[in-house]
Amino acid sequence: MRAALVTLTVVVLAAAAGFGWLWNRAYGPWPQWQAYAEHFVQPDGRVVDITAGARTTSEGQVYSLFFALVANDRPRFDAILKWTRDNLCGGDFAAQLPSWLWGQKPDGSWGVLDPNPAADADLWLAYTLLQAGRLWNDAALSQNGRVLLWQIKEHEIAAMGAAGKLLLPAPNGFVLDATHWKLNPSYYPRFQFAGLATEDPSGPWNELWQNYQRLLPQVAPIGLVPDWFLLDEKAQVSPDIGNANLGSYDAIRSYLWAGLSTAMDPDGVRRYGGFLAAIKANRTPPEKIDVASAAVISTNTPVGFSAAVLPWLKALGEDVAVENQQRELQSHRTDGLLGRPAHYYDQVLALFGEGWISGRYRFEADGRVTLRWESLWFGL
Repeated sequence: MRAALVTLTVVVLAAAAGFGWLWNRAYGPWPQWQAYAEHFVQPDGRVVDITAGARTTSEGQVYSLFFALVANDRPRFDAILKWTRDNLCGGDFAAQLPSWLWGQKPDGSWGVLDPNPAADADLWLAYTLLQAGRLWNDAALSQNGRVLLWQIKEHEIAAMGAAGKLLLPAPNGFVLDATHWKLNPSYYPRFQFAGLATEDPSGPWNELWQNYQRLLPQVAPIGLVPDWFLLDEKAQVSPDIGNANLGSYDAIRSYLWAGLSTAMDPDGVRRYGGFLAAIKANRTPPEKIDVASAAVISTNTPVGFSAAVLPWLKALGEDVAVENQQRELQSHRTDGLLGRPAHYYDQVLALFGEGWISGRYRFEADGRVTLRWESLWFGL
């Protein structure tokens, strides 16, 4: 009897320990998010780019909003959203799209420095609000997301000759003339356009992606993505004059988005063989590369680049390259942050890349996000 009781006790304790592990895995804190939020997010919800003049960008606000959703951190989510609305949107999401840049003015006061919106941030904001409204069952969040989508349709989508409708990087400054446009490949996350099409079936979201996808053989002919490119009315792509053939801080996100989009675009990760070759030659992603010749311009690797390529390399089955990036990240980590000093962009790339590879979130075939905190059994 005593032996049976001991055995039963051991089984119960083991089961309890296993359940506790599952509970903590699903609902426990996200340490990297906590470290980031404590360092970069003010109590009022402003995300401060500390090493860039303490400025705030719409990108920083909306990326942080998405991470707060992934972390199930509703108090910070609400604070970030309120600050964004009050300071970048004139107090009303229906009034205007978010101004992209806020900071200290020449007279010492603080406020909007450039009212032009950034379309990638606007799409992330609308997408995140729609996903948060669904996951938290909050109709007001969903409605704000729909309001933003309407504004994006009105101000940031244009018919570009034979290429069809595409996303302008901003309402102002990217229509070069009646037959030429300047575009950014990293503004096209496949999962996002799929998710927006799911939430807004009558919208242009699948059309935008399909039109961009038809341009990809010209945009990245040797598997290297530029930061920017020019497009003419005949759907011909040419290099951006200001930074001809440069792939760097913008382009790194294209590889990240491809890795995150495998559920709806499994072959997308294979488009960028040129960048895979560069990583294998340099061990880590180069900071700058010539996308026409594959010549590496700068081998210095921002530590966030190693995090950004994790989902993409994992999807390709490049386990050795994944391990190399993870060792690089571990060698630069201090108190949950990467680098000294900790740069904002490195941290957000790490939250995207490491968050995905550790199973915090995933994007389904319809583009909707699924999060670990939704279920004890997520990812098992």
